[in-house]
Amino acid sequence: MAVLSKIRERSLVLILIIGMALFAFVASPKKIMSLFQSHKQGLVGNINGESISREEYTAQVKSIKAQNPNLKDSQATDQVWDAIMSDKIYSSQLEKAGVVVGENDIWEAIINEPSIKNSKQFQNELGMFDPELLRSYIADLRENKDDDQGRQLAAWVAYENSVKQNLERKTYLNLIHAGMGVSSEEGKQYYITNNTKVSGKYVMLPYASIADSTISVSDTDIKNYINAHKKQFQVKASRDIQYVKFDLKPTDADKEMIRKDLASLVPGLKTATGEDQIELVDSNSDIPLEDVFVDKKALNTKVADTLFNMNIGDVYGPYEDKGYYKITKLIESKEINTVAASHILVSFKGAQNAKPEITRTKEEAEAQAKLILKKVSKAGVDFAEEAKVSSDGPSGPRGGSLGTFAEGRMVPKFNDWVFSHKKGDIGMVETEFGFHIIHMDDTFPGKKFLTIAKVIEPSRETESRVFTEAQSFAADIAKGSDFTALAKEKKYSIQNAQKLAKRGDAVPGLQGNNFQIIAWTFEEDAELGDTKRFDLDKEGYVVAQITQMESEGLQSVKGATAKVKPLVIKDKKAALLIKKLDGTLAEIAKKEGVKVNNTGDLTFNKPPTAALGKDKAVVGALLGMKEGETLRGVRGQTGVFALELIKKEAPVELSSYEPYRQQLQNKIKKDDAKIYQALKATMTVEDYR
Repeated sequence: MAVLSKIRERSLVLILIIGMALFAFVASPKKIMSLFQSHKQGLVGNINGESISREEYTAQVKSIKAQNPNLKDSQATDQVWDAIMSDKIYSSQLEKAGVVVGENDIWEAIINEPSIKNSKQFQNELGMFDPELLRSYIADLRENKDDDQGRQLAAWVAYENSVKQNLERKTYLNLIHAGMGVSSEEGKQYYITNNTKVSGKYVMLPYASIADSTISVSDTDIKNYINAHKKQFQVKASRDIQYVKFDLKPTDADKEMIRKDLASLVPGLKTATGEDQIELVDSNSDIPLEDVFVDKKALNTKVADTLFNMNIGDVYGPYEDKGYYKITKLIESKEINTVAASHILVSFKGAQNAKPEITRTKEEAEAQAKLILKKVSKAGVDFAEEAKVSSDGPSGPRGGSLGTFAEGRMVPKFNDWVFSHKKGDIGMVETEFGFHIIHMDDTFPGKKFLTIAKVIEPSRETESRVFTEAQSFAADIAKGSDFTALAKEKKYSIQNAQKLAKRGDAVPGLQGNNFQIIAWTFEEDAELGDTKRFDLDKEGYVVAQITQMESEGLQSVKGATAKVKPLVIKDKKAALLIKKLDGTLAEIAKKEGVKVNNTGDLTFNKPPTAALGKDKAVVGALLGMKEGETLRGVRGQTGVFALELIKKEAPVELSSYEPYRQQLQNKIKKDDAKIYQALKATMTVEDYR
């Protein structure tokens, strides 16, 4: 009874424990941990203690995608994150400096933007920019709530934010530049350093004199190098994968089956008429029926002649076209479907779209048009050249050409004339735009077809076979088979994708958006060697394996080996060669079987000779030496040096060093990106995305 009492007393605790145990049984560690990280819910990050809401972030991503539809999702999300980061960095720095970028500042920047000032939308009747028109436009956007206006408002708000951010950045950098002045004395030293002339002798022992194969490099060597150059080896989190793609493509047997099925419909399509033939197409075609006349040039060039030369009621096919098998029936023909025409427009004051400088009356315009018509109707007169000289229309510079167009595209009177005349005819019509002298460049017949199309796709048997292959391969890897060995045994092609970035969506070698594959590699419980099968929409399957996991921060030994190993080898060679630089230059040369060379006249700005490997390290060392001094162990790009300075000649003094002071000032100002990176390094950033 005592035991039962104890159980009753602690029943609530037991229920909670059992409940958590059951939950842990079905939930992943990632889901369990999310319960204890509820403070991150609804957030995408935290910058210097300021939370960034997912709602704010998502709205900005949607806005930038609306403005740039071709932008990839990963690019849009990164751009927004970088913009938020930049905004927080510069606004916080300006706040510390007591500088405020206000609404008036932003407005002044907006109305002085060339894209705004030159927009006809915001110009008055005199063609001058009017800020009030811009204010009215913005007010209308804020008052109207329909979808189109809402999208325009979102785009405008995004534009305002970008102007604000740019203004904050410029304001802060101007403050920095003002505090980074260069004195005349610094300008003088800059001039002297870059123009002091030195000359001497040297002996160089090349790194290539020691074979790479004789130098051993351990993981410890690489790790020590990384630790000694930490700034150079800071990396973003990334993943490497290897994968096998199982393509889902129709076999020859699949294609033949589709072709035969379509061929069986030919007799029915040939004999069907009226609504019956339309029903036949609607019931069997993978492409909707189009009740339109088409030009010959709109058809596949391989079958265009055949289709256009058929008689009404003829059926052609099956034939292959753009991923489909098709059978096509000609049901109607039109002598003129589209036309190509040119015109010379003679406008008059008051006509629609007439240019402000046109002052001729309607009567004067008609008289002028008749004269031009008479002129271009004569044999040998080039209509296009006359259009370039005489036309008031926008097509004038291109010889009056309006290109090819279908019936109904032009205003009624113009349309009626061109579609009732033949190639080569010239005439004149009046429209609301003025008087048109028209030349019929060409006419094109049209045909109306009924087409039954069947997409060329894998059969169910092929789909099943490819899926089974992919699934079996993934299952064998899960059971312990080696990915590379098994792929080789089955003669599968292995592809490698390296440095896949978090939130990326492109995997080299695969088409489309592959965010699901990259996201899997960054899951919290993902481990090196993990393998998974992925479905590719209509393309097949991929079996991928994680081969490298790089965490954000200091690059791993494995990840850095390819880059660091040659550098460590160079360091070890340098240490060995420096030991050989003992004695005078002549003694070193004799002992090592090399020559003592002259440097020639050198300055820091003048590249060294080819013999020195164009190495400024040598020039820098010589500039720091005294005449007659010998320096051993200077490490260059291609070898190690022993140097002897023979002569150092200072440049002539100048009456003013202002040009050099300005050069140095401009050089400093070009380091804005470094300023931003330095500020960014001081920020505390948590990225939850």
